[in-house]
Amino acid sequence: MRLKVAVIGGGISGLASAYRVSGLGHDVTLFEGESYLGGLGTTFPWRGGHLERFYHCMLPSDTSLVALIRELGLGGQLLWKRTRMGFMYRGRIWPLDGPLDLLRFGPLSLTERLRLGLLGLEIRRRGLDPALDQVTARDWIRARIGERAFEILWRPLLEAKIGDHYPGLPALWLSSRLNREKASGPEVKGCLVGGYRTLIDAFEARLRERGATLRLGTRIEAIERDGEALRLGLAGGSGATFDLVVATSPLPQFQRMTAGLGLDARFSGLRLDYQGVVSAVLLMDRPLSPCYWIPIVDSGATFQGVVEMSNLVPLERSQGLWVTYLMNYTHRDGPFFARSDAEILGLYRADLDRLFPGSSAGIRDQYVFRAPYVEPIWTLDYQRLAPPTTVIPGRLYLASTAQVYPRVNSWDSCCEVADRMVAGLQADLAAGVPQAAGARA
Repeated sequence: MRLKVAVIGGGISGLASAYRVSGLGHDVTLFEGESYLGGLGTTFPWRGGHLERFYHCMLPSDTSLVALIRELGLGGQLLWKRTRMGFMYRGRIWPLDGPLDLLRFGPLSLTERLRLGLLGLEIRRRGLDPALDQVTARDWIRARIGERAFEILWRPLLEAKIGDHYPGLPALWLSSRLNREKASGPEVKGCLVGGYRTLIDAFEARLRERGATLRLGTRIEAIERDGEALRLGLAGGSGATFDLVVATSPLPQFQRMTAGLGLDARFSGLRLDYQGVVSAVLLMDRPLSPCYWIPIVDSGATFQGVVEMSNLVPLERSQGLWVTYLMNYTHRDGPFFARSDAEILGLYRADLDRLFPGSSAGIRDQYVFRAPYVEPIWTLDYQRLAPPTTVIPGRLYLASTAQVYPRVNSWDSCCEVADRMVAGLQADLAAGVPQAAGARA
């Protein structure tokens, strides 16, 4: 049976969902509120080309994403490279690439370094142990490496990612993250030589080949019942009816859209907030360091970290200039998120000159971008609370960042959720599931 399907959202979850559903032979319309596709992976025009607004990389363990890249004919664009990590503490950069670097990590005592190494071994051993979902990362780490080492190393890292919410972050998320990043041994990261724009464009081309309709700049206000179908209420008062709807929006937006459906408490009652990000993109005539990633700790800086993308991505993409990201993970309602671009760039440039003397003189271009929904702020026991992908069997499905847990929120985990959603959708349709099941009267 050929269905009329709406996919809400044009980020990686929406693109992957639309691609998979259209591959089943259904008529797909993708709705995206912005005027562009790609979500957090979107780009901005620069000197006749394009650069990412936010930093991204792939890991060798990102099997779902890499499979999609190859399926779309972009396997030849994949580039894998050994990268380096540093850790700036009180203005000095310490390398943190392996066990020997850890043993030389001066901010911690020898005993603390050994305890930290043992913690790493325990994390590898326990992996996705469900018991870690019942204890906070703060308590779990402090019990193993001590209060001082936690305050020097781990508290700043957790605080930088989640802000004031870090005390409630589950240890399971941290274990999952570190296992993803360290599972392959040496720090190896990947990118697409042509950038994420090549992947976004490949999705768009394939969708158009299959007859999909892409409606950009179209915001969905509500998802409502229309007999046995679902009606999407569009901004401005118009609407459109579909046999089946797939929503890929952040959970708070999905809950607002479905407020009138009387959904089960697994969807309507779940509380999940998100951390946003402010990202400055600097085009520089020289690198700051040989590292891809440097957290900035106890150094008086406004920004929380430095990602030197050109230590991974070929310089040809940026015409020989070094692409550097400075970022602050911050809540969308917080004061820093609301600061002007000029104010943020002024603070960042002053910090650069203090930590990397004379570096701001090498900035050739500079930009600031913001995103309000980036990192879900996970809570204890979330593995049990995470909503399923099927909302109303045969009618409404969810493929959202709210469902990637305990995996790290990444393009790969979003592709996994989309695949899981489509598998459930196919099973429901094949079984002729009653269309009103799953929602309360």
